[in-house]
Amino acid sequence: MTFYSLPFTPERPEATEARLEKIYEAAKFGLKGDSLALASGLTPAQYRRLAEFDPLVEMAEQKGRAEGEYVA
Repeated sequence: MTFYSLPFTPERPEATEARLEKIYEAAKFGLKGDSLALASGLTPAQYRRLAEFDPLVEMAEQKGRAEGEYVA
């Protein structure tokens, strides 16, 4: 019997400027929840984790929603 060791590297997505821009654009179009996460190129779990670690994610989403309401 052979045992293999799998290296564990925790995944922590970063709130890069490009990613925040995608979140902003998706929120501007009125997307919410899982749809917003997927349109931003993230899985829903990754989006929630990113929002938990970086307050700029929530700010980008709020600004996008406000801009979408203003233009519409």
